[in-house]
Amino acid sequence: MHTATAAATTDKLGEILVREGLITPDQLRKALLEQKGSGMRLGYTLVKLGFIEETEVTKMLARQYRMPAVDLSRFEVEPKILKLLTPDIAIKHTVLPLKREGRTLTIAIADPNNVTAIEDIKFITRCDVFPVIAGEYTLRNAIDRYYQQSDAQLQTLLKSVEAAEELEVVEEAQDEDVKATDLADDAPVVKLINGLLTDAVKRGASDVHIEPFEHEMRVRYRVDGALQEVMKPPVKMRAALTSRVKIMAALNIAERRVPQDGRIKLKMGARVIDFRVSTLPVLFGEKIVLRILDKGNLTLDLTKFGFEPKAEEHLMRAILNPYGMVLVTGPTGSGKTTTLY
Repeated sequence: MHTATAAATTDKLGEILVREGLITPDQLRKALLEQKGSGMRLGYTLVKLGFIEETEVTKMLARQYRMPAVDLSRFEVEPKILKLLTPDIAIKHTVLPLKREGRTLTIAIADPNNVTAIEDIKFITRCDVFPVIAGEYTLRNAIDRYYQQSDAQLQTLLKSVEAAEELEVVEEAQDEDVKATDLADDAPVVKLINGLLTDAVKRGASDVHIEPFEHEMRVRYRVDGALQEVMKPPVKMRAALTSRVKIMAALNIAERRVPQDGRIKLKMGARVIDFRVSTLPVLFGEKIVLRILDKGNLTLDLTKFGFEPKAEEHLMRAILNPYGMVLVTGPTGSGKTTTLY
């Protein structure tokens, strides 16, 4: 068997992007600082910071490593091809099997230097491996979409909930409050909520959305500004899940007609995570949004925020004024709360 390997140029990705005029030297410097803290690849970091389009990074990586690139939005993977790799392997190595021709398996990969991934897949599938480059952000979303669930732990939690037949919710208004309170303390419900919150923190999500519909529920995470669906709990859990979150946030579980706000503080290992909780009455129950505030990732040194010296000087002068107003604006996950801290 032979395995396709990348013959890279000696130039680094950042240098190529600057030379091509796709980013500025200052943007590269900021991205490298961000990369040190996050541990993510440079291309992914540049896209996340909004300095460059992912397609441009993919083109440059393809040129750098002299490998073909693939546009996953135009690719539909057959189920039998997906079965060649387990979800765990796809997620671990950030790879997606695309097609098989004879004994050659084509895979989309974000990091052409990941020889370990290529060798693992070669061993597992007993195929020659032909890697093609895909944008990391798009690739991660594709893996989630094709494999449905990107964490085996959540699958186990969901099965334990579905197997618990005694969790049937009484629909009558006079009984639902009592029943939901009892169910909210039931082990499967507690495990499911705890598992979701832990999983959201691990994935670097900024928000968790729990949304009720007529015949289903939906849980979505906001990661890097984009909402990603992660699971659909049984609709019979609607009242119990809502009540569990409201109990944790010290909210009034009997009040379902007005919005409520609260907070949850959880200790995960050595980290203390704050969740800001908002509930909103909707047609089929209450929608819940949990904003994740990870104090462990809090930067309290303004000089490390990447401000231009002139902008930092103007900001400091403005906030020291005895009157007036300073507005901190930006999209989800851009650092508004961190800046205010």
